[in-house]
This record gives sequence, structure tokens and C-alpha cells, in this order.
Amino acid sequence: MRILPVSSGKGGVGKTTFALNFALALAKTHKTVLIDLDTGTSSLRNFLDIKVNKDLFHFLKKNCPLQECREILPAAMDPDRAFANFSFIASPQGFVHDIVNFSPAVKEKLIVGINGLQADYVVIDLKAGLDRNVLEFLPLSNSGIILFTPKLRAATHTAAEMAKAVLFRMLGIMLTSPLLQERFLQAASAPQALFFQRLRDFLESGSDSEAKNLDDFISEAAVQFPQDNFLRVLRYYVENYKVYYVLNQFNSMSESLENTIKPFVEEIFRIASAKVAFHNLGWVVEDEQVRRSTEAGVPYLVRRYYKKRQAAPLAHDFDAQLRDLFGVAQKKAPAERKKGLAHELSSQIDLLRKIYVCNAGKDPETNLDFIAARVRDISNNSVHQFGMKKIFSVQEFLERFQSRLV
Repeated sequence: MRILPVSSGKGGVGKTTFALNFALALAKTHKTVLIDLDTGTSSLRNFLDIKVNKDLFHFLKKNCPLQECREILPAAMDPDRAFANFSFIASPQGFVHDIVNFSPAVKEKLIVGINGLQADYVVIDLKAGLDRNVLEFLPLSNSGIILFTPKLRAATHTAAEMAKAVLFRMLGIMLTSPLLQERFLQAASAPQALFFQRLRDFLESGSDSEAKNLDDFISEAAVQFPQDNFLRVLRYYVENYKVYYVLNQFNSMSESLENTIKPFVEEIFRIASAKVAFHNLGWVVEDEQVRRSTEAGVPYLVRRYYKKRQAAPLAHDFDAQLRDLFGVAQKKAPAERKKGLAHELSSQIDLLRKIYVCNAGKDPETNLDFIAARVRDISNNSVHQFGMKKIFSVQEFLERFQSRLV
């Protein structure tokens, strides 16, 4: 299972619309669950004209298994079962204080429930903004999927702050390691101890009188204690931190490159580190049909699928008609051929050709299919730390960190 949180530093970037259609795109090939954690507003319910029988309230308050709180698209919306792999878990419709504010008990139960879901992909639609309840459902070693748009200038800055906050949270947890506490804090006058305290203050406040970002701290540590394992591990976690992002309401490459991507990268370099890696998962173009689908309460990809079905001419199955006429049994369907590596590579090449050569990048459906294909590829690549295989507790992360430190 791969857990993929979708976040945005600012509201109004189309996060829920993207998360919903992205989950549907993944569901074309894999069992996918979409979880609405934008509690308090029940955003997903506003985008789906579907009766919800069970939601997070039933899981958290009525002890219903989370797997049983999944809802599927009704037959009236998806008669062909083209999206049979898709299900979603909605937030409560009303205001429930400890669910909206995620009390520690609620948070722990929710994490255990999500980790126990039976799915290939779990897409989490987080609420907009940056607070503890958002951060604790994001990965520790990468950013998850950050969504922002060229349409809102402030969204670029808040997206950079989101990426920084995840990295700083991970490093802040590292500094709570008992091994580091014992090593650096017992000798309060040692240069290492002063460095350790400054770094901890920097991660909390984002400012330091001498260092501008993490790169400055790493350079300073390389001079003061070059052989210390802490320096090696600190450098490893910073240099292996990856930022994954998607541009929404995209209009042109030049507009997004100059006004969005460039300032996004520059801001992270300035406030965090120039060592982190960036991965653009793709974009979704601005399209009137996406807005109309939202207003109709039917997901864009579902509406698109059935519109294309209606537009396609009906093929006459003359073979079936003749067999019915003469009472001859239908031929057995040929066994489904197992998709191999060459088939998958060919599919991705075709998709790339559509986007970059045939200019199909102006079609949101192709955009979403491309993002889903890229996500599948990255998820299967062991080099990438993308999303989460499970939501790790602080203690589990510390155990992994300390094993590197020894």
C-alpha cells in the first residue's frame, strides 16, 4: 500500500477537485481509497452528489471498522463500473469537536485505521493550511503531494513553507533522539552543544543570527566536527529529502515556469536548503468542464468517461447476432494477457507522446492519467521515498534514525 497525502498551503487551489480525480485516475488500474481529512467542512461531500451511509464519525465514535466506512460510486453514476476500484471515506457532515480538532486519541485511532486499510493506494485530502493536524499526516522523509497554482501568487509562497515545515519537523524529531541528547547536551560549553542548541532553535523559529539555512549549518558542522556521525546523518536526511508537487489550473509553460515553479524552488533554497530534490509530477490545465462537473456533483473523470461513451458510435456485434439466430453458443473470451514491462513502458511512452508531441496536455483527462502513471512509476521505484507505506509514529522514526546514528 502507498499512502499519498495531498496538501496545499493555501485554500482555493482546487485541492479537493484534484485529490478526487487523481484518486479516480489511479483507480483505473489499482484499488484506491480517497479519505477526506478536511474535517469540519466536509469538502468531499460538496463535490459528490452521493448519499453517504457511513463516514469517519461511525469509525471514530461508533467503532465501525474503517474499511466498512468506504463508499463507492452508485450504479446511477457509474453503470459500467468503470471505476469499481475507487472508494472514498467522507468526513462527518456536522461539527464534531474532537474530530475536527483531532484529539490525541482520535489521531492515534485514525492513523491505525488508515494503516490497516486494504488498498493499493490511499489518497488523503488534507485541509488547506499548515498546522499540526496536517503535518502529522504527511510523510517524514518527503513532502507528499503539494498542490499549488499560478492563479494565486500567495499559494507559491505557502507551498514552499509547507515543504520546509515537513523537512524541519523531521529534523526536529531527530534532535529529540536520546542518543543526541546524551552526546551534546551534557557538555553545555562544548562547541557541539552550542551548535546543537542553535540548530534546534532554528528549526523552531526559522531564523539564526549566523546561518541563513540548513546548508550553512551543515558547512559549519563540517568545520567544527567533520568526523561526527551526526554530521553524516544530518547531511543524508537533508540531501535525500524530496519535494513532489503538481500545478493546478495551469495555462502555459512559460507562465508557470517564471511565475510559479522558479519562485517556489528559489524560496525553498533560501529558507531550507539547496540540496533537496524536486519532482514535478505534472499539471492539470484550467478547463470549464472541471468546474461544471463540480457543480453537477459528478467527478470530472466519471462525467468525461460517459460523455465519450455517448459520443462513440455503437459497434454492431454481427458475430453475436448470428450465433443468437442459429442458437450457437458464444465463443469463449480469450484469456487476458498479463501486462509486462514492455507493455507498461509502451503505455507511458504513448502518454508522453500525447502530452509533449500531440499537445494533448491541454486536456485535463490526459493530465490526470499522466500524473497517475508517473505516481505509479515513482511508487515502484525503490530509489524514491514517495508518500508512505504506512504512517510512522515518532517513535518508529526515531528508531530508524538512531540505527543510522550508531
